[in-house]
Amino acid sequence: MIFTTRPYLKYLLPSIIIFGTGLIVFLFQGFEGKTDEQQKVLVWMTVLVVFFLMTIRNVSQKILYLSEKILNLFDFVDRFPDEASCRAHFKKERDRLGIVCKKCGCSEYYWKKDRESYQCKKCGKRITLRSGTALENSNLPYLYWFKAIHLLTSTKKTFSALEIQRQLNHKSYEAIWSMLHKIRDAMGKRDSRYKLTAYIELDDGFFETVDIEKKDEERKRGRGSQKQSKVLVLIESEPVDSMEKDIKYKHKPNRKVGHVKMIVMDTLQGENIKSNIDKMVEDDTSAISDAYKGYNKLKEVLKAHEVINTSEIKKAHTVLPWVHSAIGNAKKVLQGLHHSIGKDYLQSYLNEFCYKYNRRYFKDKLFDRLLIACIEFK
Repeated sequence: MIFTTRPYLKYLLPSIIIFGTGLIVFLFQGFEGKTDEQQKVLVWMTVLVVFFLMTIRNVSQKILYLSEKILNLFDFVDRFPDEASCRAHFKKERDRLGIVCKKCGCSEYYWKKDRESYQCKKCGKRITLRSGTALENSNLPYLYWFKAIHLLTSTKKTFSALEIQRQLNHKSYEAIWSMLHKIRDAMGKRDSRYKLTAYIELDDGFFETVDIEKKDEERKRGRGSQKQSKVLVLIESEPVDSMEKDIKYKHKPNRKVGHVKMIVMDTLQGENIKSNIDKMVEDDTSAISDAYKGYNKLKEVLKAHEVINTSEIKKAHTVLPWVHSAIGNAKKVLQGLHHSIGKDYLQSYLNEFCYKYNRRYFKDKLFDRLLIACIEFK
C-alpha cells in the first residue's frame, strides 16, 4: 500500500489543502451576520477542518518516511532471530510460489515434517526444502543465507566474500564465496526475464580484470588489452522536456533514467552486438550511441538508431549521460572493494550492480525480492 500510494501524494496533498482552504473561506463568509450560536458552530467546524488537514499532512509524511525506509539491522534481527525463523519464512515463501515435481510435473504435494521435505501426491517423489533453489547442495545454515542477502541488499555498494566470512565468523572462505556467487547468479537470472524498451543509451565499457590463461602473454594496449574485459552497456533513457522538470532536478540530464543491463562480451563485433541487443530489448525500442562501427547493424533489430560522433563534441557525457554514469559507478563499486576480479566472474559482479540499480527504489522490499529470486532460480 505504501508503494502504490507514494507517487500520488504530491498531487493529493495540494488538492486537499486547496479544498480545505476553500472550505474555511466559505465557512467565514457572512460570519458577522450570524448569531452567537451559529458563530460558535462555524468556529468549531473551522477547528475540525484544520485538525483534519494537519492529520492528513502527518499521515502523508509517515507514508513517505516508511517508503524511504530500508530493512536495517535491528529490523532484520527482530524478523529473523534464529535458524528456525529463517527456515519457517523460507518454507512460507516456497509454499506461496508453488512446488513442481521434477519427475512428473505435478504441483500438488504433501509436507513431510519428519523428513523436512515435500512429497508429490501423484508419484510420491520427495523434494527437499532447498531442492531447485539457489540453496541446493549448500550445507550453510538458512541464517547464513538470510544474513548474506540482508548485507547485500542493505547497501548501495557491496561486500567482499572475505568480509562476509568475518561477519558470519565462518571458517571456510570457499563456502561463503560460493554462496555469494549463487546469490548474484540469481540476481542475473531474475533480470534476464525483462527486456529494455522505449529509448535506450548504448555504449561499451572496459573493466580491468585478471585473465589467468593470458597472464604470461605480452601486454597490449587499448581494446585488445589482456587487462580489459569488454562490456556492452544498455540503459533506458527517455528524453524529458526541460520545462517539465522540478527545480531541484535542474542539474540533472534532460533524460529520465530507467533500467540497465551489462553484458560481458568476448568481442565487440557487429554481429555479436546485434544478436545480444536483439535478446535484451523490445522490437519498438529506439537507441542512441556513439559512432563505433560495431553498432552499424543495429537498425536491423531496433526501431530507430541515432548515431552521435562524440569525438567532435567536447562534453561527450552530455550526449550519453546515463550510460556513462552507470559505467563509472560500476567501476567505482568494483575498484573500491576488490583488489582484482577474475575475468570469468566479472559478469557475476555486474549482475549484482544492475540488480540493485534497477531496484533502487524498493528499499525494505529488496530483501524479500532477492529471497524470492533465490527460491525461483537454482
